[in-house]
Amino acid sequence: MSVMETVRPRVLRPPKDKKRRRLQLVGLAVIALFGVALWQTGFTPWNVWGRMDSVVNLIDRMMPPSFVDWQRYVVAVIETLWMVLAGTAIALVLAVPVSALAARNITTGPVAYNICRFIITLTRAVPSLVFALIFVRAIGVGPTAGVLAMGISSIGMIGKFFADRIEEIDMGIVEASRASGATRIQTFFSAVLPQVMTNWISLSLYRIDINLRSAVILGFVGAGGIGLELQRVQGQMVYTRVMAIAIIIFVLVLLTERLSAMARAAVLGREAPAKENPFSLRAMYRGLTARRAGRGGAAPLGAAQAGARDADLQRARTPAWRRPKAEGRISVGWDVFRLRRWIMGVSAVVLTVGSFVLLGFGPVQLIAAIQDIVPYVVSMFPPDFVTNFTRHLDLMLETIWMALAATVLGLIISLPIGILGAKNATFHPIAEKLARFSTVVVRGMPELIIAVLLVVAFGMGPLAGVLALTIGSIGLAGKLIADTIEDTDLSKQNEAMRAVGSSWLQRTVTSTIPTVMPGIVGVGLYMFDVFVRAATVMGIVGAGGIGLALDASIRGRQMDQTLALIIMIFITVYATERFSGWLRRQIL
Repeated sequence: MSVMETVRPRVLRPPKDKKRRRLQLVGLAVIALFGVALWQTGFTPWNVWGRMDSVVNLIDRMMPPSFVDWQRYVVAVIETLWMVLAGTAIALVLAVPVSALAARNITTGPVAYNICRFIITLTRAVPSLVFALIFVRAIGVGPTAGVLAMGISSIGMIGKFFADRIEEIDMGIVEASRASGATRIQTFFSAVLPQVMTNWISLSLYRIDINLRSAVILGFVGAGGIGLELQRVQGQMVYTRVMAIAIIIFVLVLLTERLSAMARAAVLGREAPAKENPFSLRAMYRGLTARRAGRGGAAPLGAAQAGARDADLQRARTPAWRRPKAEGRISVGWDVFRLRRWIMGVSAVVLTVGSFVLLGFGPVQLIAAIQDIVPYVVSMFPPDFVTNFTRHLDLMLETIWMALAATVLGLIISLPIGILGAKNATFHPIAEKLARFSTVVVRGMPELIIAVLLVVAFGMGPLAGVLALTIGSIGLAGKLIADTIEDTDLSKQNEAMRAVGSSWLQRTVTSTIPTVMPGIVGVGLYMFDVFVRAATVMGIVGAGGIGLALDASIRGRQMDQTLALIIMIFITVYATERFSGWLRRQIL
């Protein structure tokens, strides 16, 4: 007697993947920590919605904006722009030797390498607002403190990027220069710098955009510019003028971002090829040249001497300054692209020199500032970690909770905006343009300026800081997620899902999001790293975190505690950056 056995169909499961398992565990841990962060920062629905009346009241008090003192605002805006140019120029000059010595392939030795890498790490970890606080107390209120703060804090980003790019250059050119007997400096300017000049220019223009956002914030602590005007009217509680200055900052940031992008395209990116634009003058010129070159073909042998004689006669009639150069010499030649680069380069030098002159910031002022800053910094030693240690530790933990809460909230809000802003994932071109426009609009207002307004509405504490960072994350995370999705090929799977009748929402949930999930996680880790830096200074305007204790210690001239707090900020930011990098390697 045979027994019939029932064979159950096997359930298909994806193969076991360690990184997938780690990603799931990290996701569960983030959800748990996110709940703790919301509770610790007071970001609860009843706290937010319960204070919406204050927000409405603040908006009523800010409208309509008053531009009565527009002359002062124009002067402050111009001063801000000069500060940005001067601070960026100082950073570029200082970052060149630091980045050269921080590159493994051209450094002079391990000592110089480690020292310069430490300088890069320190200036990247400590926010520019912290430098501005110290310099304002040391040398007084004014743009000099802001210029120095921007210059020093920008060394980290420029130096790291520049050093990494130098490590990728072709060492064959460098070795050839050394073999010809060139010194280190000659080798750098003749063999290294030309290979990274394009990246250097691009980063310089991008850093101007970043420094403008910093400049409008630095003035709030007395470092000059439009931020100083914002501090004045905010202290007077004239909120109609606060709104006016906020609008000016918004427009200024957006215009600078746009002009910076246009300058990068004009200096670095050539226009479309002539064959793609047959109506351009360049295309007509190239076509005419090609026709002239191919018109005659090979000359008959009998006409060779006559052609040479005519050429000699033509050369004799041509003035010397218009004659072609002797054979064997190589000349780059001048085209529209090269001429434009030279014009913009000379203009940049003139504007930069003019910024120092108009700000009254020269070698004498620099030496005087250093003479004031050095004793002030020396007075901070030794650091005092004992006094108020428990309170400072609580505020530092509060800073981390603020960054974590804002990161997760920002991802939740920015994910649909990023999907709608990606051309290959949106459901309509109008939705894509609106989503991209929303990210641009939000990027126009720095987070600290938003925090200043939210502190008035929600009161002092971490809630205002979390809200400010969350709003600011829409511009950053929304753009990064949209760019990540556009860099991913979704055409085949979208066509397959359309063939089975799936809707746009079904394709988004079951195909787009799972495909780009590693990129979204990478954006989240980057945002957390950025927000830890940003949260450390939120307390300076009363929006929670360690910045509150830092500002109080500087105002109270407790310099040993100030240094201890700066060291705590440095360790926290550096540890967060290292942890984010390690976690990224483990799960991506």
